[in-house]
Amino acid sequence: MNFLLAFNNTTILIPLLQRDYVQGGKEDVINPFLDKLFSDNSCDLNYIYGYEQDYDGETCFIPVDGQQRLTTLWLLYLYLFARHNDSSNFCVTLKFISREYAEDFSKELKDNLQKLLSNKKRKELSDEIVNQPWFICSWYANATVRNMIMTLNYIDKKINDSNIDRVWKRLREGNSINFKFLRMDKSNGLDDDIYIKMNGRGRALTAFENLKSLMDENVSKLSIAQEWRERMDNAWTQLFWDNRDRTKEHSEEIDAAQIHCFYNLMVLYHIRSNELNDRLSEIKDENLRQFQELKQYLKEPDNDKIVDSILSRIQKAEGLSLIWIERLHLLPEGFYQKAFEWMKALEKNSKEVNKLELYPLPQSCKEKFYNINWVAMRGSSIDRTLPLLYAVLVYKDGATSMFDWMRTMCNLIINTSIDRKRLRKIMEAMDSLSKQAFTRNIYDVLKEGGIRESLIEAFDKAQVDEEVTKASCESLKCKEKIVELENSPFFAGRIKVLFDFLPQTKTDDFDEWNIENVKAYSSVLQELFNENGLNRKYDDEKYYFRRALMTYPPYKYGYKYGIWRLCSSVEEWKKYVKDSKIDKEALRLLIKNQLAPATKENRDIYDTLKYYVEGASKSYLEDIKQKDDNVHRFHFIHYPSVWKYMEKKCVLWNEKQNHKIILKRKEGNNSNHIELRTYCLFCDYKDDTQLKLSYEGWKIDTYEKRGENGDSCFYFYKTIEKADIIKSVSISS
Repeated sequence: MNFLLAFNNTTILIPLLQRDYVQGGKEDVINPFLDKLFSDNSCDLNYIYGYEQDYDGETCFIPVDGQQRLTTLWLLYLYLFARHNDSSNFCVTLKFISREYAEDFSKELKDNLQKLLSNKKRKELSDEIVNQPWFICSWYANATVRNMIMTLNYIDKKINDSNIDRVWKRLREGNSINFKFLRMDKSNGLDDDIYIKMNGRGRALTAFENLKSLMDENVSKLSIAQEWRERMDNAWTQLFWDNRDRTKEHSEEIDAAQIHCFYNLMVLYHIRSNELNDRLSEIKDENLRQFQELKQYLKEPDNDKIVDSILSRIQKAEGLSLIWIERLHLLPEGFYQKAFEWMKALEKNSKEVNKLELYPLPQSCKEKFYNINWVAMRGSSIDRTLPLLYAVLVYKDGATSMFDWMRTMCNLIINTSIDRKRLRKIMEAMDSLSKQAFTRNIYDVLKEGGIRESLIEAFDKAQVDEEVTKASCESLKCKEKIVELENSPFFAGRIKVLFDFLPQTKTDDFDEWNIENVKAYSSVLQELFNENGLNRKYDDEKYYFRRALMTYPPYKYGYKYGIWRLCSSVEEWKKYVKDSKIDKEALRLLIKNQLAPATKENRDIYDTLKYYVEGASKSYLEDIKQKDDNVHRFHFIHYPSVWKYMEKKCVLWNEKQNHKIILKRKEGNNSNHIELRTYCLFCDYKDDTQLKLSYEGWKIDTYEKRGENGDSCFYFYKTIEKADIIKSVSISS
């Protein structure tokens, strides 16, 4: 039965129990529905239930189920009759119980739409409607009215001179659009209870259920359809269940994990294929109006950033509507073929990946090491989880173990700055490398060097070179200890410092590379540095580690950007230890001469530092008499309060006047500061107990400078009460 046959000369009365009309306010709902109505295929709108009842002296049909569809159909037929200047023959009336705004609007719309549509110079239909003299402004506050206007707007955009006759004929004359119409009365054995039963089936479909429905429909045309559905309902559902986030309160809910996973695959597919760029160019050239709608939908005015905006929404599963997924061809046939291959790989590799124990997760995660849930089933990031996920997907079980493959990929990925363009190159490099690693061990592939140039095009050059070094025979002898250092939160795969301190070829004054030294040096490095940067144990009020670094050349540490910066934050410590351009000779010599020997002898590192620094500090008064360019070091070694003053942050060093070193409280240009030797002398007086007893009542303080001009100093002062001054004057007289 079609709409006109069922409801001609009928009043449809929307009852009070029905919710507002919402279909027009949801683009991903209304657009597919209209497209379905306008297509050349037959369209079954399923059941519409209701019953007849007298209302204000007329017999009305009251829908129990189907109100949204009926309202949309009423608007569509009204529009078509109006476009054909035949509104008087549209004999279906729409009324609302206790919604006078919606009812009044429907009446005025039926009376005036034909005249409005006859205006060829009109602007967007929704704007024209609300600007009509018969339209009352307060109506727009009503959700039903507002969404009816939006539906008319969508209809008006889809119907034009080229298709109106076809749509008119299809909807008015044919039976290609129909529904099953059932009156609920005793003659049919139905009553109002059916409404309760029909609507007691649970909550609305989730976002994943809607996506799954769309994918099932699309994949039905492909040869993989049967196996896809079987795996989706069985093996893949089990995969999501086994890898669900058990730390969540409702860990049994896996829909979010499923939609994130398929969205992640969607992002990988489009970055690899570049089809989205081509589709956007096509829309822009052939349907500029739709392109403008897309920009408005994304709230993205910049054409160059539209791809990033689309992919970002998909990455975070932030409600990219299904209608735009369809319009943008985000789920083409090629995606299903690739996703089918990838999901089988994920299914096959997940258990082994979860056992790898590679790299700790961010502190916000409760799991210790990364796993399939974190890599594949959460909101993704282009610079980390997406490339890691791709590494899992392209791994082939052959000559290279999963551990060796993922260890190498993790090191390269985590230490490379990655954006969307670079991720595509990384994916291409991984495709090539995985083929070679299938027939030969990945370390043999890296040692030969043939792959190096292509890897450098994708990954950070320094990290590629480090991985080549790690693949050497000598390094592999110490693989277990090296992996342990790689997996520490501070180093996260970049351990070139170990190779710098222990070269594999003999060098004067350097310890040689051997298992004993690798164990000692890596143990010291892990003890000193953790997720906080410098282990807080070695950054207490005595600052033994920092003071110890000042005993070795170049007699400063940290890095320079116009000023000498002493490390404070995690990133600053990482820059000092891991950046190959920064001088780490002091750290190397401290480990070589003091800390590595202590570790080999099972002596405590903290106690070793304490003993060493206090010993070096004893000859301070003699040491500062030395006439060399680095005499400043003795002040830093002797006085822990110097470090406290600076809050460990920075020193301003005038290299032209090497003797003048300024301690800054903070990094800003207007920070308070004081000259190093002045502050050390101040510390001597401040802490001198004998001096305090000899000059009772006198106090000492610093005069710090702000900005670049002027000198700092320290001074003595004493507070004298007024009575003491008067008494002093009387005695004098």
